Amino acid sequence: MNTDHLRPQFPGHGLQNGFTLAELAIVLLIVALLAGAMLVPLTAQIDQRNASEVRRNLSEIREALFGFAASHPANDGRPYLPCPDTDNDGMENRSGVACTAQEGNVPWATLGVGESDAWNNRFRYRVDAAFSHSDVGFALATTSNLRVCSVAGCVAGSILASSVPAVFLSHGKNGAGATNSSGGANPAPGTSRTDELANTDANNDFVSHALTAAGSASGEFDDEVAWLPASILFGRMIAAGRLP
Repeated sequence: MNTDHLRPQFPGHGLQNGFTLAELAIVLLIVALLAGAMLVPLTAQIDQRNASEVRRNLSEIREALFGFAASHPANDGRPYLPCPDTDNDGMENRSGVACTAQEGNVPWATLGVGESDAWNNRFRYRVDAAFSHSDVGFALATTSNLRVCSVAGCVAGSILASSVPAVFLSHGKNGAGATNSSGGANPAPGTSRTDELANTDANNDFVSHALTAAGSASGEFDDEVAWLPASILFGRMIAAGRLP
């Protein structure tokens, strides 16, 4: 008896199974588009994570500076701040009672903090001479020449903080002007990046503002800048019994 008429019939039965080359190409294109769409958010997430890490590092440096001042009496019994690290060994560099230089890297080994930022560059550090002398420490009346401003040149109306005892910063993702973890000097910011240049010129004025792209008026800027306010430093020293 012929039972072929009882077998289920499937449309397309007998056609070649699997993807054709055209279908495979379409699938690969879709996968590539999805991967590309995910790549930008992932990069942004990494940048955000690194920036958050650097801000935590800067907060730790600030607290370590407070701790150093509270635990290191000058020869007159008053507190003082550490000198910069100028030879990349993590220790402050001091010539007698004064700093070898007022600007260099954060003395990470002296302070017991991380040695590099998220991009493997050292944190820059500048301290006012009046606050870093280990013979005559600072007092409540001590003033500083350091300033932090929102634009290079510290024009009128741009000063964010004045008479700052110390400034410390990360040169950001681009690392322009930083000392890298091997002790070498990264290329300086281009001449159009005036705000970043202001943070590398070894003077008393620094610039801090939100990140800007290369096409902005003052050029690319991704430095993360922090400072030690005199009022908070004095308050911490009073609370620790080191001042007045």
